[in-house]
Amino acid sequence: MASSSRRFDCSNGGLVHDSRRRLRRFLLGLALLCFAVAVAAWFARTVPALLAVAAGALALYARRMSADLDPLWLEIDGSQLAVQMRRQRQSFELAGSTARRLTDEETDHLTRLATTAGLTAGTGGFESHLLGEIDLYATDLERAVLIQHEESATVVTPDDPVAFVEAVTAANRANPDAAAEPPPEESEE
Repeated sequence: MASSSRRFDCSNGGLVHDSRRRLRRFLLGLALLCFAVAVAAWFARTVPALLAVAAGALALYARRMSADLDPLWLEIDGSQLAVQMRRQRQSFELAGSTARRLTDEETDHLTRLATTAGLTAGTGGFESHLLGEIDLYATDLERAVLIQHEESATVVTPDDPVAFVEAVTAANRANPDAAAEPPPEESEE
């Protein structure tokens, strides 16, 4: 049986990419500064030097983790949307969902909402007076698509937003009965 899945890449770009690059440079600089302090303090005092080494190692670890939730691609398979990130995969039910491009006003609002101290987040949960409660999986907010589920919303940024919106619409037309099926029970152990 042939798979009907369709994949949409999520290339880096825009404010999110620039913010990630600045954050990674900052964390690398912080780690180097901590290691330099450790070397300078090593002969005078061992404990402060060890603390500086630990802080530098923590900054390097944070730098490595800063890209863990970068969306790499989106995949529509039947009535499921999967967001593939570097170290995890998140799935959503598309049955009964609608998809549309964000307006310029909504994109500007989302940019302000996701920006703190000059850094724009690409992944996270946000509460917006324009969009409601949303989960954001973004690489470039200029390509943002809002997927409105029954009780929640998701914003993703495929490289080809028009084709992605068409694919979500087609997935809903191809699986009209999927919305009537109850989701499987998940046990929390």
